[in-house]
Amino acid sequence: MKKTITTLAVAALASLPALPASALGSAFTCDSVTYQVVGSQLKIGEVDKSKSPPKLTYTDVGAANSSAYNAGGYNTVDNFIYAVESGAHLLKIASDGSVERSAGTITGLDSSHFFAAGDVSADGESLITIDNTAKSVWSVDLDTAAATDIGTMNSAPTSVDIGDFAIVQSGGSTTAYGFDTTTGALVSFDPTEDPISVQVNSDVAVGAGSAKGAVWSDSSGNLTTFVNSTGDVYLVKDPGSASPSAKKVAEGTAAAGNDGMKCALADSAFPPPSGSSGNSEKLAYTGASMPVVVLSSVLGILVLMAGAAVRFPRRDRS
Repeated sequence: MKKTITTLAVAALASLPALPASALGSAFTCDSVTYQVVGSQLKIGEVDKSKSPPKLTYTDVGAANSSAYNAGGYNTVDNFIYAVESGAHLLKIASDGSVERSAGTITGLDSSHFFAAGDVSADGESLITIDNTAKSVWSVDLDTAAATDIGTMNSAPTSVDIGDFAIVQSGGSTTAYGFDTTTGALVSFDPTEDPISVQVNSDVAVGAGSAKGAVWSDSSGNLTTFVNSTGDVYLVKDPGSASPSAKKVAEGTAAAGNDGMKCALADSAFPPPSGSSGNSEKLAYTGASMPVVVLSSVLGILVLMAGAAVRFPRRDRS
């Protein structure tokens, strides 16, 4: 009897469908949280706003991947993170840190390409990444893992080297922003253009001499970036305007081989820097705006002059 039951049980188990070797977890939630992968470990950033300046610390998300990955981005359409693994595999990463690897290597690429900077396109269909060696921009289809060479960053100085970039989606923008490793200058380009035109704004520079391995954009169209050698985080307001500004907003721990991801449709995780409110700089005065203060001062001087003229009438010199 026991043998019969055992035989039936084995037969029943054999008829069940095979489970996948590693099931992918659920999607992320689009919020202000910043993510960074350091080597092969995905981390969630936590900002302690009670510190001055605020302190950026990390908590691991799930277990580390078997290999390092980089050039990642957050897909605002399906809320998964996509990245390029060593060996040119396309990765899909879930909120628990679990990873789904493309069946084969990314087609159209070979080992001569090196990808460290990336983000997912606004339409959620491809991972945009830069070949740091050839200074070319590539689009990797998220469904087929096929890569297409968009074009060379031919208008950029040969010295431009971008550790990471983020695509600003505010207002329907498709512009990508990063920072040059050597000079720290703000670099921008539109990956939908052909040829790709690159702009370098040397008036806005952060972390000169170090890679900015993580760059995040937010729903206000602003950027935050992480300086690898110091762990400092800078906010760049209105990067596409004629006069963007940069200020330090947090301190963290130095990290090499890192990459940043964040939902571009959510607010920034970092508090606005001292002396700013939202997208507008506060004036040094309180209560009244600068024009009111200046006008009040001018009126006060005029009143004093009028009073003096009454008290001390002009003498007749005739």
